[in-house]
Amino acid sequence: MSEDRDQTPSSTTAASPSESERAVTVDALGRVVVSAQALARAGIAPGQDVIVEATAEGVRIVPDVLRKVHVEATSHCNLDCSMCVRHGWQEPLGHMPLARFERLVEGLPFVCADHLTLAFSGFGEPLVHPAWQDMMRLARGRQHRVELITNGLLLDAGVASTLVDLGVAQVTVSVDGGDAAAYTRMRGTDLEGALGAVRRLLEARRHTRRALSIGIAAVATRSNVATLPALVDWADDVKLDFVSISNLVPHTEEMAREILWERTGWASVFQRASWRPRLVVGRFDLEHATRPLAAAIWVRGLSYPSLNADDGAWRNRCRFALEGMCAVAWDGRVTPCLSLLHGHTEHINNQARSVRAYVVGHIDEQPLAAIWRSPSFRAFRERLRVFDFPPCFHCGGCPLTETNDEDCYGNPAPVCGECLWAQGIVLCP
Repeated sequence: MSEDRDQTPSSTTAASPSESERAVTVDALGRVVVSAQALARAGIAPGQDVIVEATAEGVRIVPDVLRKVHVEATSHCNLDCSMCVRHGWQEPLGHMPLARFERLVEGLPFVCADHLTLAFSGFGEPLVHPAWQDMMRLARGRQHRVELITNGLLLDAGVASTLVDLGVAQVTVSVDGGDAAAYTRMRGTDLEGALGAVRRLLEARRHTRRALSIGIAAVATRSNVATLPALVDWADDVKLDFVSISNLVPHTEEMAREILWERTGWASVFQRASWRPRLVVGRFDLEHATRPLAAAIWVRGLSYPSLNADDGAWRNRCRFALEGMCAVAWDGRVTPCLSLLHGHTEHINNQARSVRAYVVGHIDEQPLAAIWRSPSFRAFRERLRVFDFPPCFHCGGCPLTETNDEDCYGNPAPVCGECLWAQGIVLCP
């Protein structure tokens, strides 16, 4: 890609005055030429890496900049959920020291206000950290956008008011079940703790003019999926901003029996053009009369959304690499994504798979902005964007997929052909 001010007029490539005023043109050699004005409007500086992605709407061209950091303030939690990654790892637990978080924030690239998000998530409960308020206050003081994912058990009226007062942009409460029995099987505690947290957030927001987005996230399993419609109905009744329903990452053999995506994983390697018959459907009202048609459409696709009707956007797409995200563990290690934050076990394709963490830097040693721009991390993001990994779900497991160290294409570690996140099976927070 080049800017039109750098083009040298010639007999074959000279642009007419009308063409030179266009934002984007294609020269005689087939190169895309983008005007300096258009690049500036897109926030792309000369010499900067860019992301080029073909989508159903056309070509997306954006700068390869850091937009979201998943911050694991702590790996401690006040619950012991049956689906938790802790049942598939053996790592020390700890809180991120406030001084380390200060280094993290100081090492972020300069951005305009609210253009970079710090998401307090990871694999612990952020509100058990003794200095969570100081961390969020520091982030907001630098005008960074702040999100929180919480189980809600520590979110009393005072915490709700504090989150609103700090200007937190989004709070997601994990609610894994639409009735008390289903939730308790997953979380080992009472459902009302999570639902009460949501109500307190709604009440705290009601008394202010701050734009706090409030939603819930659920992990769908074979045991709780029948209760999730009731959870969606409840979210509609209280007027939540969003509901996110993801799939389960099975860390034990017992949890592997709870998955709802076995056929989806297999079908995710298919190209849309291979489906017969292809379905082209105009939008229609979902009501009692149309539900049989809707059911017939989706059932024939083997998965939801149906792979013979959707645009294929979820297949082989790493959101972390394409949307400018990374993760930082409580001990300061920087990783490309949440899945590579800690070494753990996953049970996929009827075998145990050892996923090793992949570290691209440490915030005690380098500013996060420098780690993001390092040659090795840039090269790895490019690998993820190309996503030239084998279709491991289609093969159904082999000795090479027992770890994420290598694959049959000869890719270096870590390999991502069996990544549930890249297939849209597990949703990024």
